[in-house]
Order: sequence, then C-alpha cells, then structure tokens
Amino acid sequence: MKSRHFARPWLLGSTSRFSAALLLTGGLALGTAEAADEVPYGGTLRIASLDPDLDAFDPLTGYSTDSWEILRAVTRQLVTYPGASGDIKDDTKLVPDLAESWDVSPDGKTYTFHLRDGITYSGSTTRKITAGDFVYGIKRFCDPNKQVAAINYFNLAFSGFADYCKQFAKVPTGDLAATKAFTDTHDIDGVSAPDDRTLVLRSGSKNYDFLNILSMNFVSPLPPEIASKYFPDSLEFRKNLPSSGPYYVAAYDQGQKLVLKKVANYNHAADPARKAYVDEIVVDFATNTEDAVVQKIRAGEADLSLYLDVPPLAAIRQYQAQKSPYLHASNSGSANFITVNARPEATGPGATALRKLEVRQALAYAVNKAHLVQRQGGSIAALPLGQIITSTILGHEPFDPYATPKSAGDPAKAKELLTKAGYPDGVTLDAVYQTTAQVQAIAVTLKEDLAAAGFTLNLIPVPSSQYRSYIQDPKSHWDIFLGGAFAPDWQGPSTRMLLGGWLNSDASPCGTGNVYAICYSNKELNRLATEAFPSDDPGPVWAKADRLVSADLPWIPLFEKRKVAITSDRIALWTWSSLAVQADITNIALRK
Repeated sequence: MKSRHFARPWLLGSTSRFSAALLLTGGLALGTAEAADEVPYGGTLRIASLDPDLDAFDPLTGYSTDSWEILRAVTRQLVTYPGASGDIKDDTKLVPDLAESWDVSPDGKTYTFHLRDGITYSGSTTRKITAGDFVYGIKRFCDPNKQVAAINYFNLAFSGFADYCKQFAKVPTGDLAATKAFTDTHDIDGVSAPDDRTLVLRSGSKNYDFLNILSMNFVSPLPPEIASKYFPDSLEFRKNLPSSGPYYVAAYDQGQKLVLKKVANYNHAADPARKAYVDEIVVDFATNTEDAVVQKIRAGEADLSLYLDVPPLAAIRQYQAQKSPYLHASNSGSANFITVNARPEATGPGATALRKLEVRQALAYAVNKAHLVQRQGGSIAALPLGQIITSTILGHEPFDPYATPKSAGDPAKAKELLTKAGYPDGVTLDAVYQTTAQVQAIAVTLKEDLAAAGFTLNLIPVPSSQYRSYIQDPKSHWDIFLGGAFAPDWQGPSTRMLLGGWLNSDASPCGTGNVYAICYSNKELNRLATEAFPSDDPGPVWAKADRLVSADLPWIPLFEKRKVAITSDRIALWTWSSLAVQADITNIALRK
C-alpha cells in the first residue's frame, strides 16, 4: 500500500505569502458549513468528567487529549484546525488563527507572522494580544518549575532554544522573581517580535511540519504581566488564566466544577475555526465512575464525557443495538502498547532480560491482540496493531513483523524465542498499570494470555493520577508498563511525534521528560528523521523508519484505538477535533 500523502499548504512555493483568504478556499470549513445559518446558537454544554479534576489547565503543561479538549475553548494559536464532522482524520487542513498571514523565507527556515489587529484577551485581562505575548509564551517552555510537556519538538524547531533552556535550568525552582528576571533578560535567537503585530520564528533547518507544530496548544500567547505572577499550572494560574479563545474562566472550584462563559460580543469574523455555538461550558468533576458518567449522559444531565477513554462495553452495545445517532466513532490514529523500562537504573532480572531482542520478540508473539480487541468492544473500538505508525499518520504502510494467525498470538513461537535467549523456564516481569477500567482489563487479559507463553506478570496497580510520576521516577521498580498509549498530536503529517520525537534520542534523550522512560536510541532512525524533516515528500522516509523501528520493538504494539464517544440527544451538531482527538467543544451546537 502506498504511503498516505496529505495536502501540504506550507509547500506553495519557495518564497510564499499566506493569507486567510487563500487557506480558507477549497472547502476547509466544517462539513456542515453550508447549513451554518441553521445551526442553533446558545445553551449550556454540560460535560461529566471521570477524573476528579483536569490533569492540566495551562497551555504549557497540557498534553492529554482531555486537557486539549478544554484548552481549545480558552486558547488560540497562530494557525489551527477547524474541526471535522465526519472523521477525525479529515481534520488535516490548517487555517489561519491569530496570524492573519505569514511569509516564508526562500530556504524555508524563517517564518514571519502578521497578527490580526484588535484581538484581545478575556478573563484576568482584556488588553490586546501582541506578538511579544507569543515570545513570552515560548520562553516559558523551559521554566525549571514545570517545563513544556513536549519539549522534544522545540529542541529542534527554534534556533537557540536548546541553549536557552540550558541556561534557564540553572535558575532555582520555587522563586518566581528569579524566573521572571531570567525571561526578562534572556532571549531565544530564533524567536523575536519586531513589533506588536509581527512575530519572527527561525529554525536551523527547514521543517515540513513547522506550521503543524505551531498549531499545538503550547504555542499560545500569554500576557507576562499576568502569567509571571503564578507558578505554571498552579491553582492560582488556573483561576486567573488569561483567555485568548472564545470562552473565559468564569468559575473554577478545584475538584468540583469548571465554568467557561462565552466572551461577550465575541469577534467571530476574526476566528475562522471556532464557531463558539454555546453560551457556556460546564465541566462537572463530581462524577467519578464510568457507569455514573454514562448514566448522566443517558439521563440528559450531561451532554458528553471527559477522561472516559472508552465507554463501557455494555453501553457501546446498547447504543449500537438502538442504532443511536448519538454514538460517534472514528479512526483516530491512537494506539495502546506495552512499554519497556529502558532506563540505565533498571537493572532487575526482568529489565535485563528485555534488553535482548529475542525476549521482546517473544513478548510480541505472546500477545493475543484479538482477545484485547474483543475486551475493548470489538472492531468499533479497536483494531490489532503490529507497528509504530498508525493508519492516520503520514508514512503508514500496513505491516506486522511479528504477525500471528488471526492476531491471536503464538505461545509456541514465544517459548522458542525465550529458550534461544537463555530463558527456557520463562521470564517474570513486574508490570505497572494505571487503575482505570480500560487498562485494568488490558492488564488482566495480558496476565492470562502471556502465562501460556512463559511470561509471569506481577501486576502493580498505580492510581491514574500518579502513574506518570511513578514511571518517570528512576527509583521506581518496574519492568514493563501496560498502559502505554498515544494519540497523534495532529492528524496526517504528525510522524515526528513518534519517530522524530519519543523514539529519537536526538530529540528525547534519556532522562527527565523522556516519555514513558522509553530511553530508546537508534542512530539509523535518527539519521532517517534528519532526512525526513526538511523533505518535501517525507512519507517514504518515515515508512522506511517505521519498518526499521517496528522490528526492533522499542515498545510492543497492541491495538490501534478508534475513538468512541456517546452524547446526549441535545447535540444538534457534532464536530471532531484533530488536536484533541475527540470532541471540538467550540464547534458543538445544542438543540434549543
């Protein structure tokens, strides 16, 4: 199968001028745009959260699909995606956001953005948004108190960024004055604002996905006079978050409720991506079981969920049986996998065994992926996966280097490989998992199935609010993590996240911030990534890298996850978000 190739609006000539009119031509608006006048405005969108609070509510730190779903309402970027009513994978066309237009240098390394005039914040300040606010927002990325969640992107994207971060790391934590003094007196070579409406971003190399990187919530403007008063993502910051989006924080009661209200007289003409249909968005954090969340939606007390990764199987089947229009499912490019603790501090017998390729191969053959898919809800919710790149990501060419008949595993082959590796009596692994219903089901299924292949799993449950810090702590003892998962940072040309980011030791060296403690290093992968970044046709390069790395098994792919959402019957217009990989709450409308 040929690589997936996506429209690349950033390749319209070597020296290009881009404008809102150009990128909005050609059907880039929502699929229901032709009926936009008929879509109702108003009402309160009610969201029932499974988790007792947001895991992040700061554009600096938010890096979960759920935090991005909420941040969509209160942040704007230079460029963004307008949402899609059909499938998540359709939301791939970038449109101007706070940038009205931009120029690209002949070598493709420098972007000069021209901001829309007269756009203001709401909430804790109502002053105009300036180019300097973007500069400050990027300077925050290296704050030693809490750094940006995906720093690997920016180590390679902005000239001078890595050196700036090295200097910032010397600033003592817990001292807001010292942090402010540093950002006030230090600059990033490749980030500047010649005037209030002009932002210049320069990279050391051409990057085909540069605009996509800028579409993420991280690159949002923040007024330094407000944000510098608070530690990143602190309670005080959340309550005083200066909004650049169509909604602002009206009330935030930690662990209870978040209320976002629509900005009065919002300038819709200056925001081509967010229709902002509803007047108010209320997130309820008091509903903390999956069944209770589903019951609230069924009863009409909530319209959609948050942190409910997959609805309970019984609920999916009931909605399917009723042929309900309020069951939404889409390929998402997301995936679940088993990660391996490759930190140098991991020296136990299990971690030592997994450093041998034959043992990782045995683990791959031992997994009954068909069983896992069944436990997830069948083909509406998941599909077996045997490679790193998923179906909606640039460079995808379906293959599985360790395929088994009907994806049901091959215990005999697994035992053969363990014997070859010097483990004829099998291997015992300490397996960490987070205590959500979905991952618990994965853990129990894997424990049962892997036993037949010679693997004994000692299951170690960790609360969902603590697992990230647990697996990042070099003192924690574990061999494999059963809850590894990702969602593409954007649909289409987002391969950098995996093969140019998480698994690329140039971008993500082992240590603090290395996702899931993968600590993978492959010089050939790094070389291929370096070849792909400036390419006008990176798909074939990424496909080659995928074949290389998938065979080496830095993690064990389990299944590609389809996004499934259930909603109330008050939903008049449903819209998917490429970035959140679920609902675009700024483009959902309610029946009156």
